[in-house]
Amino acid sequence: MSRRIEAATGVETRATILGYMQRGGAPTCKDRVYASIMGAKAVQLLLEGKRNRLIAYRNGEFCDVDIQEGLAMKKSIPEEQYEISKLLVR
Repeated sequence: MSRRIEAATGVETRATILGYMQRGGAPTCKDRVYASIMGAKAVQLLLEGKRNRLIAYRNGEFCDVDIQEGLAMKKSIPEEQYEISKLLVR
């Protein structure tokens, strides 16, 4: 897509995989496998006519959740992990 944009506009354009930037680097093998499984599950839900779902990894299993439920979930991390993260950004 970036090549097509560059050809159409004449402006140098580069593709960026946002997920890599958000997670802090190139994906690991586990990242790729999880993404593939989640993508396949999302397609399966669509084929079943299910909409407004998201795929989650919960308690060691992939599952689907209503998107509104997912958006309303409280996301937290253990205090110890938070403290370690603060040390890493110094």
